[in-house]
Amino acid sequence: MTSESELKEKLATCTRILSMRGLLGLFGHISAYHSAAGRVFISPGKGSDKSILQPSDMAVMDLAGNDLEGKGRVPIESPIHTALHSARADALAVAHLHSPNATLFAIARREYRPVTLQGAMYGEGIPEYPEPHLITTPQRGKKLADLIGNKRAALLRGHGIVVVANDIEEMLYACMTLEDDTRKAAQASALGELRFFSPEECRQFESGVSLESRARRAWTYFTQLESRWDRQPASVTNDFV
Repeated sequence: MTSESELKEKLATCTRILSMRGLLGLFGHISAYHSAAGRVFISPGKGSDKSILQPSDMAVMDLAGNDLEGKGRVPIESPIHTALHSARADALAVAHLHSPNATLFAIARREYRPVTLQGAMYGEGIPEYPEPHLITTPQRGKKLADLIGNKRAALLRGHGIVVVANDIEEMLYACMTLEDDTRKAAQASALGELRFFSPEECRQFESGVSLESRARRAWTYFTQLESRWDRQPASVTNDFV
């Protein structure tokens, strides 16, 4: 099993990559759960500069939401993370983002359906959390977890998205795939009627291509980019193919 120090290192790297891609900024946070230790590592909120975060900057909680290090860096919406880590054995990594294009589908009265092959991982749909409030209590966190069920993600009405994954690499890939698919849907809609992939087509594609291998390739690619990043958001393209 991955050690706690390795998990924090990887979470910090993922935080910087998502910042590089413009998916984490003033708002948003990601977490990873070390099941053997019963500890949740989470990127800090409160306007922290996500582009320079290091492993030592990660907040540490238990599943009850207690700040185990007492440094006051736990985000106010930490119940998003603790509820999902508690509810699902496969929810070892969770992201809450205000990603620009995916959030459009939490605003518009338009059901999300995948338009790209990579988006097929969301072929079972993405439910919407309809309440106009932040997820700041265990009760609201449980309501969100119940809504997501066994799906990969949820839209938070007028707010952002939540993505659930089996590990940090998969979480990164899933977040970036959703942002790319929604961006292309929004752009293509200007050309005319969208063509969607059906749930059956999505299942066929997913059964033939390993999600794990795609996520690992993306992780290698983006960690290399991040190591050379000059911390200027405009210096990195938003394309993801």
